[in-house]
Amino acid sequence: MLDSNSLAHVIALAPAAPALGAVIIALVLAARLGSERLVAAVAQTAIGLGFLGLLVGLLGWWLGPEGPLELGFGSWYSGAGYDFRIDLLVDGRSAAVSALVSLLLAATSQFSIAYLHREPGFNRFFLLMLVFGAGMQTLVLAGNLELLFVGWEIVGMTSVLLVGFFHERQGPVKAATRVLVTYRLCDIGLLTAGVSLHRWLHTSDWLAAEQAALSNPWPSTFVGLSLVFAAMGKSAQFPLGGWLPRAMEGPTASSAVFYGSLSVHAGVYLLLRAAPLLEHSLAAQAMMIAVGAITAIISAMSSQASPDAKSALSYATASQVGLMFVEIGFGLYTLATIHLVAHAMLRYYQFLRTPSALQDALARRAALGRTEADEGAVRWEALGLRTRRYVYRLAIERFDVEIALERYVVRPVMALSRRLDRLESQLLALHGESERRPRETEGGRR
Repeated sequence: MLDSNSLAHVIALAPAAPALGAVIIALVLAARLGSERLVAAVAQTAIGLGFLGLLVGLLGWWLGPEGPLELGFGSWYSGAGYDFRIDLLVDGRSAAVSALVSLLLAATSQFSIAYLHREPGFNRFFLLMLVFGAGMQTLVLAGNLELLFVGWEIVGMTSVLLVGFFHERQGPVKAATRVLVTYRLCDIGLLTAGVSLHRWLHTSDWLAAEQAALSNPWPSTFVGLSLVFAAMGKSAQFPLGGWLPRAMEGPTASSAVFYGSLSVHAGVYLLLRAAPLLEHSLAAQAMMIAVGAITAIISAMSSQASPDAKSALSYATASQVGLMFVEIGFGLYTLATIHLVAHAMLRYYQFLRTPSALQDALARRAALGRTEADEGAVRWEALGLRTRRYVYRLAIERFDVEIALERYVVRPVMALSRRLDRLESQLLALHGESERRPRETEGGRR
């Protein structure tokens, strides 16, 4: 049986091996020695090594003493009463999701070798995929909020770069910008939660924060609401989910592993990890239930009305993630974890099959002797033609959420930004004028 020190080093291969593989690929590409075969071999070796280390480590943890296992790697920074520790936390939840990450990364690397063969961005895709793998494993295995934030930002950075993968076209660049703005906005919530945990509970360690919240429960409301806001952006929840259909501009493989299975569930995992804190905040629980329920209803209707397969799957993904928010809000953490893993695997397969989905559907209909009419429309016959048209318009426009955000949030913020910019320019001009006058006076006296 492995001791805790050996377990720590073996499990650390899960994020460390992809990170090392990314560094090797970057050096190879910088030396202009990269070929598709070499890059793919390095990527698959790194992912396989991380997967093997994770399996060995999880097996050793499973055979060892029961309960969560906290693995420490020392402090990254200490000073002024603050200690940024590099700790990994292994329990049933992190073990299941971490194994899922490794499995889907391995499948994606194998799929992408043929799918992106001779594409100009082949090497870039594998480099970004390894960076994403390191970030996602860091996020999942993190034992405190600071380390989770590091993985959170790495996942966000690679997500944006892969949405804009085909940067020679305007559409992917605009979509990547939208994703970036949403991520940066909601990252304020995660930063606020981290600072608040240190200010009020004097720790961001998940296990210690749970005990601290019992003795000082009132800060949990502010921290919980901040975490829910961060999760809303990452997991495309109402009203911040407009970026998810736009993220389909990237390659099919990235759509599957990022926005169908892993990245879009990062917000759900954050809430699961922070569940002991959220239990002390009725406001945070109510917010999760309300946001999740609204998202589930709106996204389910938008999925049925969507004219293309990828957008329909993206809305369906947001709908299921909304149900996970509801489950966490009601305290059904085990159900939410099972739902996360099962949904991630299903959506991953569906996104990979999307390019041939229409051909498969037509073949099934022909074999069964059905027409090509939309079979889902039969369920809405009882509403009447006029009502169906009205509901369809609302569904296709996402109940005008984007229009409302543009009119009441984006435009006022942009107008305020322009006014502040003009004010800054005027103040700088006045400051420059006030500095220039004494120099001119002094020069005249001389």
